[in-house]
Amino acid sequence: MTFDMNQAWSRANVLARENFSLLAVIAGLFILLPTLVIYLMVPGMEALLSPSADPEILQEKMLEAAGPLITWGLLGSIIQYTGYGAMVALMGDGRPTVAEALGTGAKSVATIIAAFLIFAVLYMVAAIVIVTPFAMLAGVIGVPGLAAIAPLLIIAVALFLMTRFSMTMPVVLIEKVLNPFRAVKRSWDMTRVHQWRILVFWAILGVAYIVISLLLVSVFGLIASFAGDGTASKLILGSVNGLMAMVVGIMLCALAVAIHGQLAGPSEADVTSTFE
Repeated sequence: MTFDMNQAWSRANVLARENFSLLAVIAGLFILLPTLVIYLMVPGMEALLSPSADPEILQEKMLEAAGPLITWGLLGSIIQYTGYGAMVALMGDGRPTVAEALGTGAKSVATIIAAFLIFAVLYMVAAIVIVTPFAMLAGVIGVPGLAAIAPLLIIAVALFLMTRFSMTMPVVLIEKVLNPFRAVKRSWDMTRVHQWRILVFWAILGVAYIVISLLLVSVFGLIASFAGDGTASKLILGSVNGLMAMVVGIMLCALAVAIHGQLAGPSEADVTSTFE
């Protein structure tokens, strides 16, 4: 069980390139379209992402959009999880048909959501454990700046948990482990040996994504602001964010499959083919 960053990136690119036509269709239907629908159905989405938005107006828009955003966001997440699962299954060793991959993706949604809830609970518990002593200590010794360390530690814990949970989806889709606790434990065990290298790998990709997304959102948000508050503005922002989510989704799924292939070792099919 090894982990090589360069090999994982190269393998992910090969998987994405070899299956791109099918992946693009799945990502378009299950990632791009839900994103567009959210932008069109949630009021004030263009204002929320406008770089020139007034803070007070922005707060009002956020409160106004909270209900629809949660409703459409949850529905969109279920649809997108199905798409992510289908793409992971499609790039796995089983080589299913598109219909089989979509079916597998749909069956995995409940498990993936349950795994996310496990992650959220662990994260909240860790955040409370970290913040409480720092806040108390800052109050006792009278150094408010000490409490500023807590958010940095919380971010570090979040990155650590994300790293240890990162193999959950390929475990569910490729190894067909539908019990969320078993899937999380399997991911936790798989990432244990190389956890810090995997964390650095995801962190590098995360920083690159944040920089690129901020640049694109700023540029196209400014362009959309000239289109006003109508449908045109929503379509511009929805299309840009949807296309970006498509590309990121395809690459994340490919990377998850590639890293899983390294950490899990050769599949039964690979071993069998070696002796044939």
